[in-house]
Amino acid sequence: TRRIDRHRIHDSHKEPLDMTPKRQKTAHGEISGNAADVEADVSIINPEIFSPEVLAQYKAKYADAKPYTHGVVTPLCDDARLRAVQAEMREHLTANFKETDLFKVLQTGDLVTIDKADPSIVPKIPELLRLRAAIYSPQFRAMVQEMTGCAPLTDRIDCSANVYPRSGHLLCHDDVIGTRCISYIIYLTDPDEGWTASDGGALELYPVIEPGTPAVDPTTELLPAWNSMAFFTVQPGRSFHSVQEVFAEDKPRLSISGWYHAAEAPKGSEHATLTQLQTRTGGDDDIEDFTPFPAAIAAIVKEAAAAEEDKKAGGGQAEKNEGDREERDEDEDCLQIWPDEEDLEYLARWVNPEYLQAENMLQIRAKMEEDSSVQLREFLIPEHAAAIRAATRVEDSGGALGDGRVPNRSAGIGGGWRAVGPTHKQRYLAYDPGAGADDASGRPGKDKPGKDKPGKAKGKGESAGAILHAIREELFASEPFARLLAAMTNLRPTAYKGDVRRFRPGLDYTVAHHGILTVDPRLDATLCVVDDEGDLKSSAWDFGECGGFECYIAADEEGDAADAATAAVYKAQGEDDEDELLSVSASFNTLSLVHRDEGLMRFVKYVSHLAPSSRWDVAMQYTVEGIDDSDDEEDEDGGEEDDEGAELE
Repeated sequence: TRRIDRHRIHDSHKEPLDMTPKRQKTAHGEISGNAADVEADVSIINPEIFSPEVLAQYKAKYADAKPYTHGVVTPLCDDARLRAVQAEMREHLTANFKETDLFKVLQTGDLVTIDKADPSIVPKIPELLRLRAAIYSPQFRAMVQEMTGCAPLTDRIDCSANVYPRSGHLLCHDDVIGTRCISYIIYLTDPDEGWTASDGGALELYPVIEPGTPAVDPTTELLPAWNSMAFFTVQPGRSFHSVQEVFAEDKPRLSISGWYHAAEAPKGSEHATLTQLQTRTGGDDDIEDFTPFPAAIAAIVKEAAAAEEDKKAGGGQAEKNEGDREERDEDEDCLQIWPDEEDLEYLARWVNPEYLQAENMLQIRAKMEEDSSVQLREFLIPEHAAAIRAATRVEDSGGALGDGRVPNRSAGIGGGWRAVGPTHKQRYLAYDPGAGADDASGRPGKDKPGKDKPGKAKGKGESAGAILHAIREELFASEPFARLLAAMTNLRPTAYKGDVRRFRPGLDYTVAHHGILTVDPRLDATLCVVDDEGDLKSSAWDFGECGGFECYIAADEEGDAADAATAAVYKAQGEDDEDELLSVSASFNTLSLVHRDEGLMRFVKYVSHLAPSSRWDVAMQYTVEGIDDSDDEEDEDGGEEDDEGAELE
């Protein structure tokens, strides 16, 4: 976590932006102003847009626009006067660098009360204040109402200035908060150098699959052209949009954005992004999504049955039942907790032998008990790591992804990979080989593996998805691995689920939301793969400059965490990141173990197009039961003295 720097809104040709990031969630509140407080002077506005003929054309285009009603007015202002506005903003406004799971941007304080909060700035920004007065004047609001067909607009002023430098972005949301009725953006990009699609920074508009669920990709992109003003109607669960990452190195995307408000909030707020992200859906609590480890489940069932027998028997049967229970505890297939010699032999085909030594398991367990997390570098043996590195590099190169290249939205899709949404919560590729494709393994974990399913290095040319899927199935879904986790964490995995994922540079991410909260704790085990070879690549991932890190944050009962992570899209106030509990940088061949409490949310930060590679991972979740000290001692005492895998303490 690093300091937030303050920056002038300036031309990056003259002075480069110091983009030192701070990973944080910022709380955002409503701001208010009143258009009656300022003089209604619209002389800065292009007079043609008020003519009935021109307005009728804009109105027709707005109504017919897809994927939902929107429009662009251009030119909005007198060119010379808007240049003066831009110059005033660059010279006299100050912006804070803000980064959350949803955005990365330089943001000013609100423009509503800027003149009242600091009267000394008034003579320095006269044209900016005139523009603000003009766009909230009765005449202009009447034009907006006529063009959009919206409800009567109030005189409330609600706006701020934003700068998206290179790698700046804003992820998918619908803008619904309170009485917002019409969203708008006035673009003040370089007037002398046109903006092209290869520069990024487009306003992306998404169709909906169903109310409240946006499609994975946008169907309309509006470039931030100089002296244009984009509008769209705020519709709960429908007006999904995002700001594409800025790809251009020396063309900051400067804009004034805000909202026109109606007297009442729109209907259908249950579909709004903010409502959805603050709602617990119970998705991660659906036990049907998990595959049980039969031995662990059998152990729990037997223990419960024994307790019930003791309760029913009572009196003189207590000693007999105790003896019966000791006999049951000797059933290794059902009650074994720690890895035995056969398990260690199987695991050694995949796992770095350093992590299979008893003393190292003890150290890892101590770290887990103290911090609830640990990162195990060089987790897979070199044979498998080399195969994965080669395959992922080939596929990133073939898809022209990373290292500053502008991504194609279809890159990586196919060959078992599919895009996963919904986009206001996540977008990444998930690997599913399908029946008989690239996958000959069954469902390990239901039978004790290690006898007829040896781990083996994949053949040259095999896809990254197939290799990682094999690791998921043959290693992470196996009972030997579950027992290794038990030894490392003092938690007994009872069931598992997980995905092989790819986060493509310039495209993919996940967002923190209440739908991933659980009733019971989970053990997250995530094997990460990125190209971090060399100091430059390694530092890009280590410091989070290119995203791709996984962050755990707290969600309280009132939903403030989600509000901070979501309403943060709109206005910034807070500087604290108290809710951030853990941030795990992406690194090659590293297994991250996190004991996630029921009150925690997590996200993978948007991976920038500047990232050296995709972030690939095998992301597993395990339901777990705590292991009592008595279980620990009994299991260890029952092992053979020369079995290092059993002699953990």
